[in-house]
Amino acid sequence: MKEDDYRIKKVGDDWMFIPKKERDEKREYENLTIRIKQREKKILSDIDKIKELKKELKEWKKKRTVGYNTMIKYHKKFLPKFSISLNSGEKLVEYKSGEYVETSGNNQWEMMVSIGGKRKYIYLGTVPSVSYYLDLLENNIPHYNPENVNRDYGTYELMRPHQNDKDKEIIESKLESYVCDVIRKKMIGILKKDGNLNRLFDKKYKIKGTEILYNLYKKSPHFKPMEDKRKRKKGERLKPIKVGKWF
Repeated sequence: MKEDDYRIKKVGDDWMFIPKKERDEKREYENLTIRIKQREKKILSDIDKIKELKKELKEWKKKRTVGYNTMIKYHKKFLPKFSISLNSGEKLVEYKSGEYVETSGNNQWEMMVSIGGKRKYIYLGTVPSVSYYLDLLENNIPHYNPENVNRDYGTYELMRPHQNDKDKEIIESKLESYVCDVIRKKMIGILKKDGNLNRLFDKKYKIKGTEILYNLYKKSPHFKPMEDKRKRKKGERLKPIKVGKWF
C-alpha cells in the first residue's frame, strides 16, 4: 500500500455516529499515521547528517594515522632507553713460566642511556659489588663488611653472570627493575629544574649504580649499618682498610 492509502478519507462527519470508544481509537490511529510521516522525514534528514558525519570521521581517521606515525617517531626519539650490558673484560695473562692463561679480567656492569640522539654511559659497578648490594637490598645477607673473611655469601654473590647466561639474565633483570626507575626520576628532576637534559650529558655528572642500590637499601625496612671490620687473627694477612661504602 501507498502511504496515503493508510489515511481514512471518506467518512467525514459520519464518524460522529460511531461510539466514543471507537472514535478514540480512530483519533489514535490518525495520530499514529502523522507520527510515522514525521519520523520518516526525520530519518531522511538524519541520513544526510550521518553521511556528513561519516565523511568527517573518515578524515579524522586519516589524521589519526598520520598522528600515530608521528607519535611513534617521537617515542623512539625522545623517550629514554636503557641498555644494560656486562663487560667481561677477558684478557690473556702471561705467567713467569711463559704460559698464557685467559682470565675473567675486570667484570663490570654498565648501562647506556639513550634519548634525543644522545647517549650517557653509566658505570653500574663490578660484578662482586653489584651482587653484594643486590643481596643487601633483598635481605639475602646481613650488612657484612666486605673486608671481612669467612662470611656467608648471598644469592647473587654466588652467581657467575660472566660464565652463566641464566645468572646474567637474572641480575640484568634486577638491575633494570631497581636502577632504571631511579635514573628516570633523576632525568625528570633535571628536566623540571633546567628545562633540558644538558646537565645529564655533562661528563662531570656522574651516576653510580652501586650508590643507587645502596641508597635503596638504606630506605628498606631491613636496613642496618655495616658491621665493624673484624680484628685480624694471629697469622692472618692484614688487608688494606677501605673507608666508606664499598663500591
